[in-house]
Amino acid sequence: MAAKKSNKKTSSETVQNPEAAQGGGVLVVAVGASGAHSDSLERFLAELTIEPRMAVAVVFQQREALDEDRFKAALAEHGRQLTLATDGAPAEPGKIYWSKPNMILTLENGRFQTRMAQEPPGERGTIDSFLISVAQDQEARAIGVIFSGTSGDGTLGVTALKEAGGLTLAEESHELSGEGIIPNHSPVALVDFVLPPEELAKRVQLYVSHFARYSEAAHVDAEAAEITGALAGIATILRNQTGHDFHGYKPNTFLRRVQRRMQVVQTETIEAYVEFLRTQADEAQNLFNDLLIGVTQFFRDRREFELLEAQVIPKLFEGKTRNDQIRIWVLGCSTGEEAYSIGILLREHMAGLDTVPHVQIFASDIDGRALAAARVGRYTEAVTKDVTPERLARWFVKEGNTYCVVKELREMCIFSQHSVIKDAPFSRLDMISCRNLLIYLNADLQDRVIPLFHFALRPGGYLFLGNSENISRHTRLFAPVDRGFRIFQRLETTARVLPDFPFTAVDRRPTESPSPLRPRRIEGSLARQAETIAERYAPAYVVTDENFDVMHFSGRTGRYIEPAGGAATLNLLNLVHGDLRLDLRAALTKAAEENRIVQLDGLRIGTNGKRLVVDIVVEPIRDQPNAAPGFVVLFKDGAALPEEDNTAEKGSFLRDEHVQRLETELRVTRERLQATIEELESTNEELKSSNEEYQSLNEELQSANEELETSKEELQSVNEELTTVNGELAHRVQELGRSNSDLKNLLESTQIATIFLDNELRVMNYTPAVTELFHLVETDVGRPIAHIKSRIAYDDLQDDARRVVRTLGSVDREIEDAATGTRYMIRVLPYRSIDNYIGGAVVTFTDVTPLTRAQQALRESEERFRAMAEQAEVGIAMVDRDSRVIYINDRYCAMIGQPRDLILGRTVEELTYPDDNGHSKPLLEQALAGGQPFVIEKRHLHPDRSMIWVRSSVSARRDAAGKVVGGLAVAIDLTERVRAEEALRESERHAKLLMAELQHRVRNTLAIVRSITRRTAANSETVDDYAMHLEGRIEAFARTQTMATRSAEAVINLEELVRDELLAHAVRDDEKAHVEGPPVRLRAAVAEKLGMAIHELATNAVKYGALSENDGHVDVTWRIEGVDGDRKLTLEWRETGVRIAASAPRRRGFGTELIERTLPYEIDATTALEFTPGGVRCVIEFPLNQHTALMGALQPSDRHGQDDQASEPGPPS
Repeated sequence: MAAKKSNKKTSSETVQNPEAAQGGGVLVVAVGASGAHSDSLERFLAELTIEPRMAVAVVFQQREALDEDRFKAALAEHGRQLTLATDGAPAEPGKIYWSKPNMILTLENGRFQTRMAQEPPGERGTIDSFLISVAQDQEARAIGVIFSGTSGDGTLGVTALKEAGGLTLAEESHELSGEGIIPNHSPVALVDFVLPPEELAKRVQLYVSHFARYSEAAHVDAEAAEITGALAGIATILRNQTGHDFHGYKPNTFLRRVQRRMQVVQTETIEAYVEFLRTQADEAQNLFNDLLIGVTQFFRDRREFELLEAQVIPKLFEGKTRNDQIRIWVLGCSTGEEAYSIGILLREHMAGLDTVPHVQIFASDIDGRALAAARVGRYTEAVTKDVTPERLARWFVKEGNTYCVVKELREMCIFSQHSVIKDAPFSRLDMISCRNLLIYLNADLQDRVIPLFHFALRPGGYLFLGNSENISRHTRLFAPVDRGFRIFQRLETTARVLPDFPFTAVDRRPTESPSPLRPRRIEGSLARQAETIAERYAPAYVVTDENFDVMHFSGRTGRYIEPAGGAATLNLLNLVHGDLRLDLRAALTKAAEENRIVQLDGLRIGTNGKRLVVDIVVEPIRDQPNAAPGFVVLFKDGAALPEEDNTAEKGSFLRDEHVQRLETELRVTRERLQATIEELESTNEELKSSNEEYQSLNEELQSANEELETSKEELQSVNEELTTVNGELAHRVQELGRSNSDLKNLLESTQIATIFLDNELRVMNYTPAVTELFHLVETDVGRPIAHIKSRIAYDDLQDDARRVVRTLGSVDREIEDAATGTRYMIRVLPYRSIDNYIGGAVVTFTDVTPLTRAQQALRESEERFRAMAEQAEVGIAMVDRDSRVIYINDRYCAMIGQPRDLILGRTVEELTYPDDNGHSKPLLEQALAGGQPFVIEKRHLHPDRSMIWVRSSVSARRDAAGKVVGGLAVAIDLTERVRAEEALRESERHAKLLMAELQHRVRNTLAIVRSITRRTAANSETVDDYAMHLEGRIEAFARTQTMATRSAEAVINLEELVRDELLAHAVRDDEKAHVEGPPVRLRAAVAEKLGMAIHELATNAVKYGALSENDGHVDVTWRIEGVDGDRKLTLEWRETGVRIAASAPRRRGFGTELIERTLPYEIDATTALEFTPGGVRCVIEFPLNQHTALMGALQPSDRHGQDDQASEPGPPS
């Protein structure tokens, strides 16, 4: 057992205040809180019922701002009034006192003491100061409550309260990182209960009520006596359940701890508590923790460490070489501050040495939680008060709000769980530091531990004790180096004997052979046999073992004992009177060999100037049938021999008696001699046998030596291999350390909060930045993430992590911290090892608050831009660096006739009419490269295949750094203007064409008229005939021109052309003529020629042919033959009903010339003019193409002309 160090100097003689023990006076509830986190305090005070005998005093952490008005107003709503604690004012029941954050408040004799807070190095905080004073003043009546936000302030106060027997509580908040291990320097790690504020109030009320019943004077005194009697049993339960023995713990301290636990768990009697301790598994650990209460700090008792640095540390290195070792043992190291403090002193001294030996610090404790924190070496900002700035910068690394001991110090210290009273000590030590541990051990254990330190130290080694500890009963073992500061140096002694382990009887293990200086106990069976024999003879007796070492003395053996000179021993043959020694040796030997009772009568001894007769009986005894025998040696007193008388009356009698005595002595001498001879012979035989055994053993040793030589060579070979492997491992360890350093610096430089979880969602590692979001400390590694309290509302963390481990996917979330408004982007990814094994999940928390705010500002800006852009009467579009459209307003979409979703993502080149890209694309590329803005007119192709003209003003878009990120285009729709301009140009062009066409047609018409006139004149015999024919032909030509001008396309319907010519000669359809054929629209030039031909045929028919006869009839039909690309029109003029057969004219007239020569030349026609008995038949066939007809109006025809016979017509003129 090794109790942890206490910051308070406690004496085992401390007796509780009688008034406190009886519960008199006011119970003061001392409350420590943070001014910046007063909400929980308000909830606590609102729920707490102020008992008539209870006062509450609230102390705030130093330098923290407190909104006094809001705090008072919040409590006033619940009927709570605050009273400012003033200097000298008594603590009155039923009131709530408070002190300002810049004041130090203490309690002394029930009255408050106040002073301004100062900040000299190492001064206690406001909460620690008040709690310690309350513990000293109130003792068992004291109640301490700590709220969140106080950091380490309050830790010393909680320790003092628990040592005084008071109740300690803390708020369940962010300082509690889960069930179990919590920050070591937080008071939350030491309190009895950790509860929400409302539950804290209820627990205080229950404790006050229980304390009022519990603390009556008579009850306290009686219970203290009962508890004292039960301490041994409680220590046994603790030993059985925790493995640590507290039988040697100081009774008064043990008593106070048990009383405190009884009050905490609210048990009325010690019997009830013992039963509670036996049945409740956690209570044994809680009591164990209370017994180990203690707080340490760096360079505690600074003057002692200065003396250690100046006088002891340099001497440790004197005469040491590089191959030597300095070994230091720090007992009760707690969380490691003292071990690291000594390590700092050693390292600083080593820095000035040329030759540095290997230094190793062994730090031990029985508290596994404290050792785990010590190995990590991470401490709160409280370390800055205990360590100078220079040492803080040299030996610590700041990580977030904590300070971590540098690697070279951690590697120097080995922390192990070790009990000083039951485990063997470290050996060959140069110094032992055991400060404030011995004060918790009783005097017997202290007397055993001090020699243990003497055994463990090297000659001249140093012992460093606490202020309240000394070695006054062991001045032969240690000499003071400085008695005032409790530093001692080991003295040389004649013998160096390892003390027995364990020190307490409860854990003592039997040894194989008894110590020659310490008697062995007689077991029950031997004792009973000895008592039976003693009753039989009733003399003085002793009991020995098989080696004749005395195990027990009876009374009245003094006259038979005369120790021989030399080293002390319990062997009977060395203790017995010299006159009996030879006879007793022979008797013991005979009894051992023959296993029978041996009796010697009439032995004489001289004592006090007299001669006595003694009878000795030696009887062997055995505890077990096969056990080695012990012996009971009885001394029976005889009468004292009378003094010799030389008178004559007695001479004869004396001579006879003298002769008889001589004969008896001679007989006895012979028996002794015989026994000696037999013993010598037996010894010789044994020596011969032993010599043979030694010879055999020597041969075996020689063989073993040869084997060892072989093994040595093998070991040398293995050692060389191990040296090589060790070198490789050292290189790999160095690489691993460098990789770890690189990884650590990378993670810290990224400032990304990251947690690494295994498949069971236990914390494997984390970055320092994550401590801002989760209450993580080094000792939380290996604990479930569910036990770690979070500052942000992320309840789905475990579900997300399990999903990622199960599906190997990832989870992205964005969460806002409601308290601070900070937004975090959370990503949960699978943790993949190098061999692609999924070993858990990685959770990263990225602070995206600036990005989110920028995005919000951007969204608002974009919304304003969109609102403005959508209301604008111009088209607005934005493109990226690749000229892809990323925004376009509705106006622009309407311009080019496409929806937004079909435009976004497409390039400007794709949206521009291809013919315009050659000009616009270089300008756009130049602008996106940072060039000048430009204005361009270009076209877009509308889905209806129409062209959309726009005037676009294009400029580059830049980010905050001035870098070009895209382009902005503002476009105006020019389509209507372009179309108007195009229409105007088309109108002008058309007017020019019309004028040219008019000129062309006038020239053509005049040419045709001249031709008609000329040919009519050439074929007319008289003027009247000339006039008639000329008029008819000009009218026919005019009708054709009239029909041509009525059509926008300047085309003439063939059927209309034929009917108009017949109607001009007063011939109607179905009366004298029949007209039939598919719709055909001829070009004006073709219609003019064909119309003239039909006019000539009609004129001839009226004058000479069918139309001149009453029964005459004319059929005009046409049809279209062939396929696309090779079509032709065949028109047939057939006359019937002519009585006089027509005959070919003697000369060619105008009509014949026109049909047979003009038509083939002008329209590529094939003509046939026949004069049949029924009349004239004319067939005109010409190709249909774009030059002769409007092709869309052509339809194939199945009709053909009939071969009806007609009367002979006259020839066309």
